[in-house]
Amino acid sequence: MDDLTEFQHAAITEMLNIAIGKSAAALNALVDEEVTLSVPEVIFTTCGEAARMIEKQAGSVACAVMQEFVGAFSGNAMLIFPEAKSLALVRLMIGEAVPLESLTELEQEALTEVGNIVLNASLGTLANLLGLEIDSSLPVYLSGTGSAILQDAVGKCADSDWALLVEVDFELKKSNIDGYVLLMLDVASAQRFGDLVDAYVKNFMS
Repeated sequence: MDDLTEFQHAAITEMLNIAIGKSAAALNALVDEEVTLSVPEVIFTTCGEAARMIEKQAGSVACAVMQEFVGAFSGNAMLIFPEAKSLALVRLMIGEAVPLESLTELEQEALTEVGNIVLNASLGTLANLLGLEIDSSLPVYLSGTGSAILQDAVGKCADSDWALLVEVDFELKKSNIDGYVLLMLDVASAQRFGDLVDAYVKNFMS
């Protein structure tokens, strides 16, 4: 799939903006504070470049929640935070100080629940708007560098594989927690996704 057209980019941004908006209400119930999620910044790139971008923004260690999905197009969906940001989010959820060393099992479960909410909202909204069915696996927690996380998720992270990188700011009254939603697609799935978006745009404009 080539670079996104202007219409494709606008359509995908709008679809994911709807998804992110739906997940915000659910997140409000998890943290005792109002959560506002920014309009997502959508970048369609390669898996290898996505890993490099995440490492540049997240630093040496990132925390992620991953779900595999299958349907008209298949791949892996991930919610990724820099480690310090994930710790800040977990503090808000469990109401106690979190050690800066590493997440405990309880804290990993809390972050996994956040990922489950955001990823299901994203995949579910895409499925509904594109008129298709998508089945997803149970969420899995991962941590490490951007390359290591993507390697664990898909078994490889080559520049021949496509990635839809979505940057989202989780804005809370006392903190600003930036994270990323990442959809990783192989070449065939990326092409099918592009065709579905084209059909959505054509139907919307008709």
